[in-house]
Amino acid sequence: MIRTGQPQALTPRAALLFVNGFRALLLLVLLLMSLLPSSDGLSLIEGGRHFYLWSGVYLLLIAMWFLLREGRLGHTLQLTLAIAADIAMMVLLMAMNEGIRGGFGLLLLPYLAAAGLLSTGRYALFYAAIATLMLFGYAGMEHELGLSHTADLSYSALLAAACFVTSIATWQLGRMARASEALAAQRGGEIANLNHLNELILQSQRDAVVVLDEEGHLRQFNLQAARYFSGLQRGQLLAELLPLVRRWQLNGYPALSTFVEHSVRGRQLVGRLVPVPVPEGELRGVVLFMRDMADMAEEAKRVKLAALGRLSANIAHEIRNPLSAISHAADLLAEDEADPARRRLMRIVQDNTRRINGMVEDVLTLGRSDRVKRESIALSPFMAELLEHFTMAQPAAAGVVACRLPDGCKLRFDRGHLSQVLGNLLANAWRHSSRRPGAVQLQASVAEDYLILRVIDDGPGVAEAEQSRLFEPFFTTESAGSGLGLYIARELAEANDARLDYSPPGGVFRLTCHLAYD
Repeated sequence: MIRTGQPQALTPRAALLFVNGFRALLLLVLLLMSLLPSSDGLSLIEGGRHFYLWSGVYLLLIAMWFLLREGRLGHTLQLTLAIAADIAMMVLLMAMNEGIRGGFGLLLLPYLAAAGLLSTGRYALFYAAIATLMLFGYAGMEHELGLSHTADLSYSALLAAACFVTSIATWQLGRMARASEALAAQRGGEIANLNHLNELILQSQRDAVVVLDEEGHLRQFNLQAARYFSGLQRGQLLAELLPLVRRWQLNGYPALSTFVEHSVRGRQLVGRLVPVPVPEGELRGVVLFMRDMADMAEEAKRVKLAALGRLSANIAHEIRNPLSAISHAADLLAEDEADPARRRLMRIVQDNTRRINGMVEDVLTLGRSDRVKRESIALSPFMAELLEHFTMAQPAAAGVVACRLPDGCKLRFDRGHLSQVLGNLLANAWRHSSRRPGAVQLQASVAEDYLILRVIDDGPGVAEAEQSRLFEPFFTTESAGSGLGLYIARELAEANDARLDYSPPGGVFRLTCHLAYD
């Protein structure tokens, strides 16, 4: 996760820019000092025109360093050249202002400190060694010219020692700062990853999760909570849950989780109130885990239906073999039976065994609904083949079914499942239609990434009182039906990431599935 508003690490390029800015500021201060007189009327900086020539050269060097910052020279090489030039310029300035006694040699220390912060240990000692050599070189030159005093060599030695101490100390500080920065970056990355993980865990919760402080202000929530409380925003006062927080406060802020039940906008929510442990003196808070009782009942219903489906599949598998034996025996008895009454009884046995076998096949199909092999299916050829098979089974339906399909349209579905779903819908539509030409219609339309198939008949449709139970297993309005057709059709649709709905008024069933683009 990327967090804004935090200070960024000091890069080598930015560090060189910072040092260059310090050089420009120091030069400006020296120029101002050259314009101000001391108490004896002389300038604070000696050198006259030589000083201004020195300032011009130093200004040119500053401009060059600024251009080098954007160039291709390595960071260490740039820093080494820059610090060496700074040391030389500061020694030259010291020579123009009473030598080592003038005090300008102390200006070497800020440059060595900056170099120590930006370099490794051996380079920091190397820069201090450069400063020491230039200082002693200048002291030796003064001694040869007879311009030095007895104490100048001692002053030079002390300043050289100060250069080494400054370089070593600042290098250690820089090393510690870089280690701390790396550790902080590592910890920051770990914290960001942990926050991201916590967010994923929070959003994956099936319960609605709401975090409130003791004043009732919202601190955190997940998508499930947004379903129950519209327009949630962090920091807002969630008045609908404030009574639960007040009850927790009146009970003396108990540390144990408690069962809660609360009605919100017509939803009966149940769950737990879990206090958030905080250090003494900080603002307390609670986490509410809640679920809608209607959702819980629906989930329990799905679990029950899944268990019933597995049980029914096992029973159907056990029934299938003896049922086949009964059917075969009835066929053999009917072949040799001449008595019309007994033949009619045999036909009743055969009809009922076929009916039971159909129910067994439906139940076994339901048990295989999870075996999905989705593929790209061209709609028009598939519908033509489906209607051909349907009219072969129902010859009277020839010319009754009208199709309106978009050209070149493809959908993603298991071919066998799609045949069974649409075959079931066509059979229902044919059964309830007037059976006149165009009484049954197959229509298709495209909406964004979805294909919407509609199977329409001109019948009266499903009564309003029965619509809520239409897709329940074993629900049927016909004495000859098993009540599994529409239930299995919806299960197969959902197994293919599609949805089957009834769209009143009239007999309209709508199958919404994904388009295929390959």
